[in-house]
Amino acid sequence: MGVLNNLKDNSFTKNIFVSTHNFFQPQFECYLADSKSEIKKAQRLRYKIFFNERNGTSIFNLSSFKRDADQFDKYSDHLIVTFKSSKFSKTKVIGTYRLLQQKIALKQCGFYSSEEFNLNTLYKSQDRPQNAVELSRSCISYQFRKKNVLQLLWSKINEYVQTNKIDVLFGMASFLESNPELIKEELSYLHKHFLMPENILVDAIFSKKTEMNIVPTENLSDIQIIKKLPPLIKAYLRLGAKIGDGAVIDHLFKTTDIFIYLPFSTIKPEYLKKFSI
Repeated sequence: MGVLNNLKDNSFTKNIFVSTHNFFQPQFECYLADSKSEIKKAQRLRYKIFFNERNGTSIFNLSSFKRDADQFDKYSDHLIVTFKSSKFSKTKVIGTYRLLQQKIALKQCGFYSSEEFNLNTLYKSQDRPQNAVELSRSCISYQFRKKNVLQLLWSKINEYVQTNKIDVLFGMASFLESNPELIKEELSYLHKHFLMPENILVDAIFSKKTEMNIVPTENLSDIQIIKKLPPLIKAYLRLGAKIGDGAVIDHLFKTTDIFIYLPFSTIKPEYLKKFSI
């Protein structure tokens, strides 16, 4: 301890000042979960947000099951954000992101997004990713969504990408709406302005596909449409992401999902500076 190191061996200091300035400051940390216990906490957060938070009730009743978990968790890295209101309070997991590397997915479990989207065109193309990572199961506790927690997560994703020499990030992002008629302008706008290049275009699985090109977009206000987009989709687009063709209605989670494709090289330097640690 700094105070103890300043004490001389054979002397007695009458006045010792110990600073407690940081003891009562909120503390955020972001790192890769390194134990099953931490992964379970992330899964509990996912369950709370994906199943219990919507409208204050459960989407369905599973009273004995308190974690959102699937077969992809075993092969993924789990990024978590923890929070302590003071040095003496309990640590809580308040944010998480799941990262699944291409080299593992292709050998072990496939990609989570392939349950809704056909990745064949992407991976048969000459321009296919060489070392991609799939991002999924992103969530942040409600009371922390305006506390720059998403930026904290992305700073660590940036570090992860640099360390593992990732060239592409992809995955799914969702509208919290299962009726496409209510988000037809947003879907049409995304289809018109942000579609992936044809040679790598990812398409929604035919049996699950909902068309996105629903209404004309000529008279839609860019500013008004962008304001209505979910924060995560908006963040991806600002980084330079493109989207796949077609949306998928997830009736279990009551969402409309789209495919997101983000080559790391397209992220503007000014955004990378924000994510630098």
